Parts: sequence; structure tokens; C-alpha cells
Amino acid sequence: MMQTGKETGNRLFFFDNLRLFLVLCVVLEHSSHAYTNMTWWPVSDAAKSNIAVWLSAFTDVFAMPMLFYIAGYFAIPTIRKKGVAAFYIGKLKRLGIPWLICILAVCPILPLIFHYTRSKGSFSMSYWELWRDIMRNAFQFDVGIIHSMNELMKNNLFYQRYMWFLSLLLLFFLVFGIFYSINSSWFKPLSNFEPAGAAKVRSSLKILISVGVLTVVCSFATVGAMLALAPELSNPEPLFSLGNIIQFRPSRLFFFIIYFILGVLTFKHKWIERGIFPGHLQTWLIAFCVSAVAFFYARHLMVNGPDDLEKIFGAVYFLTLNFLSIAILGLSILLALRHWNRPTGIAQNLAASSYHIYLAHYLFVIVFQFILLAAPGIPGLLKFGMVAGSSILCSYLFSQFIIKPRPQIAVSLAVGLFFSMVLVIRP
Repeated sequence: MMQTGKETGNRLFFFDNLRLFLVLCVVLEHSSHAYTNMTWWPVSDAAKSNIAVWLSAFTDVFAMPMLFYIAGYFAIPTIRKKGVAAFYIGKLKRLGIPWLICILAVCPILPLIFHYTRSKGSFSMSYWELWRDIMRNAFQFDVGIIHSMNELMKNNLFYQRYMWFLSLLLLFFLVFGIFYSINSSWFKPLSNFEPAGAAKVRSSLKILISVGVLTVVCSFATVGAMLALAPELSNPEPLFSLGNIIQFRPSRLFFFIIYFILGVLTFKHKWIERGIFPGHLQTWLIAFCVSAVAFFYARHLMVNGPDDLEKIFGAVYFLTLNFLSIAILGLSILLALRHWNRPTGIAQNLAASSYHIYLAHYLFVIVFQFILLAAPGIPGLLKFGMVAGSSILCSYLFSQFIIKPRPQIAVSLAVGLFFSMVLVIRP
């Protein structure tokens, strides 16, 4: 029998803990970028780390899809409790206001650091001029593919950076609310059901195969359509700007939509309580091991194999990525459900701060990477660990003592940071 563990109301603690784990994975991924070959990242350190490269590739597989899954899971209980109007207002306050503040006060600092590190420690323009250029470009409301991240950075084009997640999630909630308004009975949770029995291999395989195949087909169709419309495109996973209000990778859009819907269906049909999903441990463990080996091998061939086979290996890499993601989702939920479904000390505090850690971490990551540029003798792996650990700690402390108890002070600090940069940063 699968045990769902302790709950408060209908809230499973393991979802809070799992969200924390995913946010920490995002921090790790961003902390690694300076020590990989991402030339467009604001800080590009000469000290590199293969572990940072592989960890970045691995966390990119599952962290964001799983966050969309969790958002979908809690969409029904939230909208049923609050109603559509209050649901929208709540999401705008929680997602929209931080999105706007970070877009205006935090994100423009990153191209400043990019220019400074590429121009041997000098500023070619004031911060005000750079900020004004970025905002002017933002109000052009561009629609289309962003071909080159390096050109985006060099030309001060508008880029939401990690805020893309909040804007796209807001869009998902907007669409979800529309469908709920049309017919709320579509989202009525199952009320009468048998408690969880023995986990079945069949139910786990059905979800693994159906989600894996569906995401592969939709993703490949999207990439194929982009290449047909823009044959000069060299990157199969470019960013797409929708009026600069929403920015995302089209190759992952249906990926995120499917996981959001999967979360909605999980809550509606009570799959966790009925033992249908995640289901059978051995099934998910085998699926994870097989898809992980295939994923890393395909990536190795894509990066190091013959140039004329790069597209073939890239397609295999993307195929395995889709199946690895759903395998990690099933395995993570099952393990968290069994072993991480209770509030415990610091973990509970961290879990409650996970969203605020996400909001705060980006600037800390860049600042610590920038500081460590002045220490060329430190290996890249050690720098990566120092940046990740320091960023997590500072983001948590900032969340715990500033954002959560005094959000007005957090906003004031962001505004003060902006004006300080305007006054101080000059050529």
C-alpha cells in the first residue's frame, strides 16, 4: 500500500519540499554557467569545469517542467477556493509585481556586467544610457525568434532572463482561468475513489510512454516548423519573443504545457491518492537509469562527434531529454512522497522560502561569479561550488529577513539599487 503521509488540509508537504529541491537545482544551474562555454553569460570565467557543464545540462532537463507540473497541480484547489477574479488578482500580485520589479531593477544589471567583463574592466556607457536603451527596445514589442544570445547581449536588446518563467506561468494561469470560467465542472476533483492499492507497473508505463511520446512529437514538430520558417537558424532551441512581454524557447513550450496539464489532471483525478501516479518504483527507476545513460551518451556524441552527424545526434539527444524528464518526474514524486512528506525544521523554513529564493538568487549568482573573476588560481569546480553555496545562503537570508517579513523594504532596496547604479556607473 502506498502511503500519502501527513497532510495539512489537502496539501501534501512533499510538493513544498520538491519545489524547494527544484529551485535549488535552478540556482545550481545558473551558478554553473560561468564555468561552461556559454559565451553570452554575463560572467565568462577562464576557469572551466566539466562537472559544471554536465550538471547544467542535467538540471535543464527537469527543473522547469516539474515546476510547471506543481503549478498545474495547485491551480484547481486555488481557483476553487478563491474564485476566478481573486485567483487572477492573487497571481498578478504574487507573480506580476515581482516580475515587473525584477525586469526594471535587476535584469538590466546583467548586460552591464557583460559589457564590463568583455571590455577589460571599463564602461562604454553610463548605466542610465544602458537601462534606457534596454527599455526603449522593450517597448518595441518585438515578435519573433531571437537568433543569437550574443547579439542580444551586445546590442542591449530586451531579455527577461529568469523572469521568463513568471511571465509564461502567468499566461498559463490566465488561460486556465478562462477555461475554468467556461465550465468549472471540467475541473471538479474526483470525490469518490478507492484508496491507494498496490502500485502497478502498467499505470506507470502508460504515463511514461504517453507523456514521453506526446512531448517528443510536439517538440519535434515545433522545431521542424521553426527550421522551415527560418532555414538560416543554427540553434534549434532559440528564444522567441511575444511582444517582449513573454519570452520562451518554442522547443519547450508544449513541454511545459503538457506538464502543467499533467499536474491539473493529477489533482482532478486524485492519481496520487489512488496510487496511479507516480505508481511503481522499479518502473521509474529503470526508466530513469536507461534514459539518463542514453541522454548523456547522446549529448556526448552531439558535442564531440563528427560535424556531419551533429543534427542526428542532436535529435537523439532531444528525444532522450523528453523521456528522461518524465522519468525524473515520476521517480522524484514517488521518493518525495515516501520519504519527504513531512515538515522538518530548517527544511520547512527553506521550503516556505523557495519562491523568494528563486526571485533573489540571480543577482547573487552573478555578483559572486564576478567577484571570483579576480581569483584566477581557483579551479572552476571549486568556484562553482563557492558561488552556488554562497548564493543559496544569501538568497535564503534575504528571503527570510527581508522579502517575507518586509516586502516593502525589498522593493525599496530594488529602487535604491537602481538609483545608486544610475548615479555611480558612468564611463
